[in-house]
Amino acid sequence: MARQRRRAEEHCSMRGAGYFYAGRWQPEARRQDNGIRVRQPVSLWPLTMAAATWVLPLGLAVALAVATGNGQQQQKQLQVANSKQSHLWLDCSCLHFTDRNATQWGSLAINGSQALGAKNNCLMVFIGGMDDELVAFQLEQLQLRPGCLDSMDVFPYLREPVIENATLAADTFCQHSRNRSATPIYSAGRWLGLRLRFQQPPTDLSRWNLTLAASYRFLKRENFRTDGRLVPHSFCDFYFFASLSGEDGNLGQGYFHSPQFPAHYPAHIKCAYKFIGRPDTHVEILFEELQLPPVASGGCQLDALTLFDAESAYMSAVIDVLCSSRPTRRMVSSGPDLLLEFNASSNRTAKGFRGKYKFVPNEPGVPEPSPSPPAVLEAASVAVRQEKFQQEQALAPKANSLPTDAELSKPGRSFEQCKQTFDSRVNKSGTFDSNQLLMAKHALGGVLTGGSRVLQCRYEFEAQPSERVQVRFHDFNVPTEHENSTSCQPGDALHVLNEVRGRYETQELLCGAFLPKPLMSSGSLMHLQFVGKYPPTMTNKVQYYGFRAEYRFLTNFGIMSGVQMEDCSFVYNSSERVSGLFHSPNFPGYYLENVVCNYYFYGASDERIVLHFTYFDIEGIGNCDHQTASDYIEFSNFMSTDRKFSRYCGKLPDFEMRSDGRFFRVTLHSNDRFVAIGFRALYTFETIPVNNSDPRDNASMQSFVSTASTQPVVNPTKYIFYIICIYKTYQ
Repeated sequence: MARQRRRAEEHCSMRGAGYFYAGRWQPEARRQDNGIRVRQPVSLWPLTMAAATWVLPLGLAVALAVATGNGQQQQKQLQVANSKQSHLWLDCSCLHFTDRNATQWGSLAINGSQALGAKNNCLMVFIGGMDDELVAFQLEQLQLRPGCLDSMDVFPYLREPVIENATLAADTFCQHSRNRSATPIYSAGRWLGLRLRFQQPPTDLSRWNLTLAASYRFLKRENFRTDGRLVPHSFCDFYFFASLSGEDGNLGQGYFHSPQFPAHYPAHIKCAYKFIGRPDTHVEILFEELQLPPVASGGCQLDALTLFDAESAYMSAVIDVLCSSRPTRRMVSSGPDLLLEFNASSNRTAKGFRGKYKFVPNEPGVPEPSPSPPAVLEAASVAVRQEKFQQEQALAPKANSLPTDAELSKPGRSFEQCKQTFDSRVNKSGTFDSNQLLMAKHALGGVLTGGSRVLQCRYEFEAQPSERVQVRFHDFNVPTEHENSTSCQPGDALHVLNEVRGRYETQELLCGAFLPKPLMSSGSLMHLQFVGKYPPTMTNKVQYYGFRAEYRFLTNFGIMSGVQMEDCSFVYNSSERVSGLFHSPNFPGYYLENVVCNYYFYGASDERIVLHFTYFDIEGIGNCDHQTASDYIEFSNFMSTDRKFSRYCGKLPDFEMRSDGRFFRVTLHSNDRFVAIGFRALYTFETIPVNNSDPRDNASMQSFVSTASTQPVVNPTKYIFYIICIYKTYQ
């Protein structure tokens, strides 16, 4: 107040003395005539004195009204900001623990005296380690008031020390009293958070027996790393390969874990662990730890581990199905390959599993190892009993396929051909692979002497006019021309065919040991043809041969986010979701030719749209115009063209786009020349403070809700001092 008073007084003295004339303040005329200040004659002095008598109360009233109005507006805006903030996070008192002793252990203790006076009756505790560490939290003692007056939430999946209202807790303790917990709680990253809430905390500490005692430890993340090779564009699919030559008979060994181990794995996931050995080896699996949700009734209906005595999921080759904790035991494959499938289909999760694998060479003269678990022998016997049935069914047409006549055999070669047709009127999705073709080869008598057997199969997909066909590969290995080469051999590859003037021509050849990118048809038809040889000439270390893929008939162009309006147009409303991902059709595969896809973003009046592109590769060069035959991305704040933004094409690093208003449009234009991978971006509806300026001026404002006022602070003291100075002057 003193500072404001000084500013007001300085402001008055700067203006100097003056008077009212015709309702307007007139400064006093000054003239340096021998140092004498001369006042100009005033003719309406009685009127001025009369005016001064009513100016003071009127000015005070106006000043107070202006100050009150601005104060109410600021208070209202502050309430709105606080209300929006309360929807995002709860402002709590915070404690941070990072201390450790020589054994990497630390401890924490919280009682009623520390919780008393906590902001909003809430206390947050964050335990943080290094970037390459995890947190093991061991609860020693917990005492809470009955009736859920006290509660504690545990957050083991934090990326930073922030807990929002939308953050889901992994565990909640309420009306609870317990001593040391049986197992620790592990974090998925370097941070683990706790949130304690207190309802009606007592003022007398003697009546509040709140007690939290725990210890924590920092663990190296590399100790829980899966030693396999992650399949590109997958979440938890791994390959494990045996080495070609090992010292002392060691052909490869290591560990594999469930996702996020030792923290709980996510719900509703499916993982595949494929162990590919040499022909003269077998695989040994040893589970050191296995924790899955308990099964209420008999059988394994929910989360389960299924072991297959092959590299593919043949139900006749099941070694065992695990859905509950069992004593540690060793499992052995009868051949060089083994597949472990983890299917988590329930809403409950658990710690998961930790296993050790090893590729073991077969003993000389022993055709296959003697598996120790009875389940292996039983599954092997089932496989033998059903082998003849498989061979009989190998050539039988599938429910969704049509066989055709074989093509004429070439000299010195035996030729096989098949055809499978998939109609969207029969099935909207399914799988197909080359294994049926390989089994057909065995049913026809095997490899001819002095020549190689040629295998061919045509896969035809027929969609409805409004649908597109998408193919995603799960397994793939077709040899290239030679080792360390990426070129394909037309006689040993998967051909992607395109119809040109009534004839089918090869548009693309697929080969190699890595999974190809997803394929999508430009119309309602897609044709693939696999051409192979038996025995194959392997040019890589992978010991399996062929492919396995999934097909789907889609109307959404493979875009799973947003609400599809018509054709390739998608709408994103902040009322439904405030952030998410969107991408080009068929991403991460090539987008389609001759397509126009629109992405419309609608926010609230106080929201702006922020797009962060994490991948951008649009075929085009230069100005991205028709003269360069370029595809391009168009950004606009309107439904029509926005001259503020130029066209975007080419391969660009990460960048960000912001809207000027509550609406934003992104449009992909492609021609019939060339295509590329496309784009992937994260969209966010950011809230901005409301003011009286043009909304378009707020395009670059920060998204976080601020409690600072957006209006200039109006000080009523300033107006009062102005009026007092005027009044005193005329007195």
